[in-house]
Amino acid sequence: MRKILALILAFVAVPAFADHPGDRLDEVMEQKEPAFKAVDLGNAPTLELLGPDGALFDLSSLSDQVIVLSFVPTDCGAPCAEQQALLAKVRDGINSSPMLSMVTFLIVSDAEDPAFGETAENVIVARPPSSIEPVIAQYRALSPDASVVPLVHVIARGNRHAAIFEGAAFRHINMILYVNGLTNEH
Repeated sequence: MRKILALILAFVAVPAFADHPGDRLDEVMEQKEPAFKAVDLGNAPTLELLGPDGALFDLSSLSDQVIVLSFVPTDCGAPCAEQQALLAKVRDGINSSPMLSMVTFLIVSDAEDPAFGETAENVIVARPPSSIEPVIAQYRALSPDASVVPLVHVIARGNRHAAIFEGAAFRHINMILYVNGLTNEH
């Protein structure tokens, strides 16, 4: 009887594994999400930032985290506001799951008093020590397209730049699924 039960469980479990993207995470996401671009770099470009306390903030201090990095310059207006509203939905989904302790949302802004709605313990708002434009340009250069919309960079554990989501046209569930895939990487 145990052998029959084990055999039944093996056949029932196979479809679940067949649909899991595993090592094909980028390929599967590119098929699902038009605003997704896989940009797999060994290391994310360095960022010189000031943390919320005004001290130098080192991106490598988050090397054990998946980082969702967005830029919000003061002159961005509606495109950044729409993107931040969409990222709030992503945060809500991630923060209501076991991923809360594995994902950090890093918002880089030059605004004096950035208001991004409700924040959570895994949200860091940082500032560049000087102009934000060179920092944005450095990360925009990673995009395979000449997009002018705000970009969200996803950095996997180990400081590996993994992907870009463009603008505010992506489905928030797709970003949640992608980040989930990265948190499960070995």
